[in-house]
Amino acid sequence: MCASLYGYYDKYILFKDQMVNDYLFHIKNKVIAFDKNGIPLGMDPRNKGVGRDYSTYVYNPVGVANHGLFLYNDLIENTDRLALGVDKSAAFASQVRWLIKNRTDKENMSFWYHNYPVVELDCRSPWKSALTQGLALSLLLRAYHLVKSEEVSKLAERVANSMKTSTREGGFLYIDENGDYWYQEYMGNFGYVLNGFIFAMWGVYDYYLYSNDKEYKVIFDKCLDTLRKNLRRYDWRMGIAKWTVYDLKNRNPVTLGYQKLHVSLLKDLYMITQEEFLLDYANRWESYITQPNMLLVSIARHTRAQILALLKVLRADERSKASEKE
Repeated sequence: MCASLYGYYDKYILFKDQMVNDYLFHIKNKVIAFDKNGIPLGMDPRNKGVGRDYSTYVYNPVGVANHGLFLYNDLIENTDRLALGVDKSAAFASQVRWLIKNRTDKENMSFWYHNYPVVELDCRSPWKSALTQGLALSLLLRAYHLVKSEEVSKLAERVANSMKTSTREGGFLYIDENGDYWYQEYMGNFGYVLNGFIFAMWGVYDYYLYSNDKEYKVIFDKCLDTLRKNLRRYDWRMGIAKWTVYDLKNRNPVTLGYQKLHVSLLKDLYMITQEEFLLDYANRWESYITQPNMLLVSIARHTRAQILALLKVLRADERSKASEKE
């Protein structure tokens, strides 16, 4: 697929069949639930392991945008994978209405807060996410294609404004000391999460195709240059084990699902850009997915976790001793 054959209203190609299967698995196992209006709820990260009832679920704008995009794919492909026994069009419209109702407006921008903390990533409630912005923007543009609503169009424009506004001015575009353009999945964390960055980029690209505003193409290309310079930093080695990391802050090796997602996202970006470096990394990272290497990664990951836990204990012990001396 080349760029000229992809439209902002087409199937959301970043969501593959495997992602649909994983999503349905989470629904079946009640990691994801739905309220009476068909809006998805995710397990509250503060209550992992607690009895699975609605008191342990929270609204997650990423989950709402995800569900809307899954439903859109079902709509245009005339399939029934995710309607879950309800009318697809009505379910899709419910996700869009939730985003419209629950947005926060600031000046010429709109965004969504996540009203729960993510302790392990230093995100205090409420926090914002460029991942949410990218997914919501891609969803809103597809919704506009279906219903031609001025309200949806205006909101998409406000979300797009936030993606071209720097973080210093309250937007989502972060430009680092090297002049590289980034989108942060966890605003304020500076983890540089790879999948969140690419999903955000895709929203910008969709808006460029929708609006033909060259400013968004410039931003997308700058982000592409950031990937060109930084993808090597997501390559993880420990001994002869080879894998990828989730972000650049904690550099934790990802699960197999995320490894496959990294490969898939780079291949999709290659399809619309024809940038060979993307395909090179995708093929390299895909070559890591072998049983022998995955066994080595599992061992290396376990060893790394033990070392980090030991270092944490030692640091706590040092702080305790220093406190006693004071």
